[in-house]
Amino acid sequence: MKYLSLFILFLACSNASAQSDSYEYLGVLKLNDSSFIQYKLALEENDGVLQGYSIADSGGKHETKSNIRGTYDDKANELSFKEYNIVYTKSPITELDFCLVHFTGRMRKLDIDKGFSGDFTSAYQDGVPCLKGEIIMSSALQVQDRIASLDKKIQKSRKITDDVKKKVSVKRTIDTLTMSVVKKGENLNVFARSKKIIVSIYDSGKVDNDRINLYLDGELILEDYAIEKDKREIPIEITKDFTVIKVVALNEGTSSPNTVKVEILDGMDLITTRTSLKEGESAALTLVKE
Repeated sequence: MKYLSLFILFLACSNASAQSDSYEYLGVLKLNDSSFIQYKLALEENDGVLQGYSIADSGGKHETKSNIRGTYDDKANELSFKEYNIVYTKSPITELDFCLVHFTGRMRKLDIDKGFSGDFTSAYQDGVPCLKGEIIMSSALQVQDRIASLDKKIQKSRKITDDVKKKVSVKRTIDTLTMSVVKKGENLNVFARSKKIIVSIYDSGKVDNDRINLYLDGELILEDYAIEKDKREIPIEITKDFTVIKVVALNEGTSSPNTVKVEILDGMDLITTRTSLKEGESAALTLVKE
């Protein structure tokens, strides 16, 4: 029994040490030409080692998600991270010389800090330096608290009409930063690192009879398909440099617009996006073979 107790204690200690803590930050990259790019960081920390992702230009025409790795030294209060590859981008495939952000700077404890700022550098994937600037980040929890407070003020204001109040939601705007939304005429380039991909489509909200046609490299594979709560899984084998998935909205259901949740399972990576279309509009996702 003594050995069993020691074994259970060992497992408990092992599980405790294996746990990681998650942190999210929202802010901007300020470039040397004084332009600003929205920037989100999602980090997991385990014994000083960081991994996670960034999203630059959230909701913009060049929205790009990158994987991140780094370290946090709680004795020196130093945070260091680098973007090291691209997960997806809305940028045209001809513009794939991306600057990957590198940052090292001072930061108080991860779990109590309000955010951080400092100079950043960046480099192309071959290591050649490119843009420089300043990164300014705030804790996502603090941002959300401020947004909730601002939303309450908007709803209580007598100077704002009820119609405008229904349309304006700062919280809803911030929520779009957590998921890529592909709109009319847009294309999301997803970098496929596995030969076999699983694409899932479903309705993550209220099922409202949104109907679509789904094409794979120009071939109709789902016709007049009603989006359901349950996932419809579509296995795809990557054999070409580019594989195009196209969603065409046939209606707008009972609640406009036509929305489809799309998940791409690429090995261990899960990429989540959503289309937002009016009747007759289309959007595409291109799987780019690496």
